[in-house]
Amino acid sequence: MSALMYDVKSSKDFRSAIQNGYWAWKLLAWAGLVVLGFFIPNEAFMFIGHYIDMPGAFLFILVQIVLLVDFAHTFSETLLEKWEEYEDKRFLGLLLVITFGAFALALSLTGVMFAWFGSSSCKLNQFFISFNLILCVIVSCLSVLPVVQEANAKNGLAQAAMITIYATYLIASAIVSEPGEEGGKVCNPTNQSEKTQTTTIVLGTVFTFIALAYSTTRAATNSVALSGGDDESSLPLVTEQPRGSSHLRSAVDSGALPSSALNEHDDDDGDDSRFGPPSDDEKDGVQYNYSFFHFIFCLASMYLAMLMTAWNYVDKTDGVSVVGKSMGAVWVKVVSSWVVLALYGWTLLAPVFLPERFGLD
Repeated sequence: MSALMYDVKSSKDFRSAIQNGYWAWKLLAWAGLVVLGFFIPNEAFMFIGHYIDMPGAFLFILVQIVLLVDFAHTFSETLLEKWEEYEDKRFLGLLLVITFGAFALALSLTGVMFAWFGSSSCKLNQFFISFNLILCVIVSCLSVLPVVQEANAKNGLAQAAMITIYATYLIASAIVSEPGEEGGKVCNPTNQSEKTQTTTIVLGTVFTFIALAYSTTRAATNSVALSGGDDESSLPLVTEQPRGSSHLRSAVDSGALPSSALNEHDDDDGDDSRFGPPSDDEKDGVQYNYSFFHFIFCLASMYLAMLMTAWNYVDKTDGVSVVGKSMGAVWVKVVSSWVVLALYGWTLLAPVFLPERFGLD
């Protein structure tokens, strides 16, 4: 679908009808693919999971990280702009509550991890927790350095707090994803209680699906933000079609527009009725990049496949399948946490080291 929808500029392209219509046929095709999946050998799934889904899942993680850092900057800067524009202290109060609340929650979660998962025999867990705490302190201090503030006065502890709580959550999720103990060590107590294990899996799954839904929809409909350029095929939403033809007729009479524009305008007026079908708001440009939309959802499906199979880990000696319980899942989450902090740190330092790229010369 991504290849089929490549370079669709407006609803005048016949492929736009495939994107926005034929839902009965799409549902039928989806059901057929679900049934077909039961006849595909397991070896084929293992091959696809290892050589296709795993790289795609890593790429989707990078997309998630970029979106998270962008959200942290955008959200805090929006609240600051609202406060400065309306001089309403409620915006500032909300920003302060989020900032200090996130830091407090991250510190509390770090303490719980040390108490439950950081016993003296669990050196790896101690390293994960301690190193994450050190990195969070470093980026938080960087965000308030005078040289960083001079390059971008809107940088501050608000963004650092959001990044810190997310990075700490990833470390907690990684530790909880550790499989059964070896050598009598109990480094993941959640494996000891079936109820605790079930609760942890349910909460983790719910959070994962929420994050997945946000990431896919935002990434798929914001290709311009991810690419850093202008997408001429995506135009602002048209909520109201022009009424009356006096100005249009004048433009036709002056030769600025062809006479066919009158017929097109009449067609639009006939469709834009209160009780009729909605007007075509993609006639001059699609609202999002169709091809990129399907590409992001393809990566998301690969990422979800990796989550459901513990990153292609299959324990054939155990009849019970547990989502996410493998060291592969642990290291993916830990490295993701480090990348989040590193990328945020770079967004703070990049304007300092490369001022010409940000127009600061």
